Amino acid sequence: MKTAPPLFLLPEEVEELTGFKSAGRQCRWLHEGGWRFVISGSGRPVVARKYAEKMLGCGDDEGQQHPPRPNFGALLRAV
Repeated sequence: MKTAPPLFLLPEEVEELTGFKSAGRQCRWLHEGGWRFVISGSGRPVVARKYAEKMLGCGDDEGQQHPPRPNFGALLRAV
């Protein structure tokens, strides 16, 4: 049976993402990069996994609406 990945990035993943061990430096890196995160009770940044995947360009487009595209073929046939 396949288990779902954790909802949030693990502390090691945040460290790998930011390149910093210090929570303060991690928070600064995330803030300066425009990332959304919260600070846990232990003072460490918490980043949602799906958000991180989206920010890195590898998340799915689930829930994103793309603007409708005109049917140019139908428009040309109508002329």
